[in-house]
Parts: sequence; C-alpha cells; structure tokens
Amino acid sequence: MITSYEQIFAALEKTDPIPIAIVQPKSDFLLNAINDATKNGWITPLIFEHSVDLIAAQQAVASVKNGEAKLMMKGDIETATVLKAVLDDKELRTDQRLSHVAVVESPNYDRLMLWSDGGVNIDLNHEIMDSIITNAYVMAKALNIHHPNIALLTLVETVNEKLPETILAFEMEQKYSSYNNFSIEGPIALDVALSREAAVSKGLSSSIAGKTDVFIGPSITVTNHVVKSLMSIGGAKGGGIILGAQVPIVLLSRSDSSETKLNSIALGVLTSTGD
Repeated sequence: MITSYEQIFAALEKTDPIPIAIVQPKSDFLLNAINDATKNGWITPLIFEHSVDLIAAQQAVASVKNGEAKLMMKGDIETATVLKAVLDDKELRTDQRLSHVAVVESPNYDRLMLWSDGGVNIDLNHEIMDSIITNAYVMAKALNIHHPNIALLTLVETVNEKLPETILAFEMEQKYSSYNNFSIEGPIALDVALSREAAVSKGLSSSIAGKTDVFIGPSITVTNHVVKSLMSIGGAKGGGIILGAQVPIVLLSRSDSSETKLNSIALGVLTSTGD
C-alpha cells in the first residue's frame, strides 16, 4: 500500500513518459510543475493553446481520441470549459459519471486519504454516488490499496429524514455491503471515520474507524472545503484528478502551489499506467 507522495514518485521511476494533453498552461506555478514532471521522466507534454479556451480544450480532446495523448490536464482555464469539451465528445465517455478524487497526505494520519467529490458533482443521487464510489476505488487500486475502507460521511451516524444525505448514505451502504472488494459504512460522521477512540466513545461498532481510506463527503462544498483546510492549515500535501472518462484528467485549482500541481500530475500518470 502506498502511503505517501514520496512513494508515488518512487513508483513512477519505473514507468515510461506518458504523453499528456495540457490545455492553456500559463502560470509560472503550472509551467514549473510541467517542467519538473518532464525532467522526472513522467510525461511528454503536448501543449494546446488558443485564444478561445473551449477550442484549446477540444483540440486536447482530439489528441486523446486519436491516441496521441494518454492523459489530459486542465491548465489556467475554467474547469467547466474542460469538462464541456470532454462531455460533448461521446468517445471520451464511459459508463461512469465523472468525479474528482483528491489524494491527501496528512502528517496526522497513517495512510493516504482519498476525498471525493470536491470538484465535479453538485447534486448527489444513487447513480452519481455509484460512479463516485467506483472512481475512488480505481484510485485506491492505483495506490495499491487492495481492500479500501470507504466512509459515506454525514453529520450523524443515524438515518434522519431531515438530513437527506443520511438516507442516501444508508441506501448506498446497503447496496454495497455484500461487495468483497472494499468495506463501506454510512452514514458515518468524520470523527468516527478518523478515530477508533471516537467510535468507542460513541458506543458504535465500526470496522473502518481509524483506518478509513476513502472519504466521500455529503456535498461538493463540504469535501472541497475539508481538503483545502487540510492543505492550507493542516500541514497536508495533496493533489487531485478526475476519473470516469476514457483517460484521467489532471484537475488543478489556479491557486495550487507548484508542489500540488506536480502531485496531481503524478496521480494522473500513476492511474493511467495502472501501476
């Protein structure tokens, strides 16, 4: 099981460079990350620039369709523009919905934390949750987490009609409870997912408490804010990609540091190589 970005970087030393279609890279932070990833031998960058952002994104999509690129990366443009170019092309779609997975390395947790979905899906339902769970599992497998523990996060651990996310979490747990590839629990509060002691103090029986790998938030806002908090004031490292299309899409915030951008590229390469 990979437990740090240092280990991810080490795993990529064994891979050949992956051709990556990069849309509108402009900032110094992004260009520095691209340069570092190229020097590390992870990627062969294919740059797509145009005065119209959507056209640049469509050109990048075309490079994936013709087999020239095996990975896509959002540069200094709106996320919605890249997603529109991808979703408008049926050949890049799969049976899964797109979802974002952030991989966070915290100094206060003994394993990598996979957070989803803080970047794509606004309204959650059963179909979207299916894809969020599946895509997070794909990321976990790439990190050699062979039997991930998945938490469907809510405010409380009981079903409450006034909290619709608890109903959805319960129904998704029931659906996947018999799966052998991973363990899943919900509704479950964040403190219980993070701490065995919290579960005991609440009188709860949880097989994943304190050893959760995948944290699926109750909303895009909650997940996004938790990840940003961990990285901004929690001393954590992180990166993120979108899964569910024919190729991974490296998704960056324009405020991300060069380190975070490089981490995200590493996640994309790791996932696209299947290591």
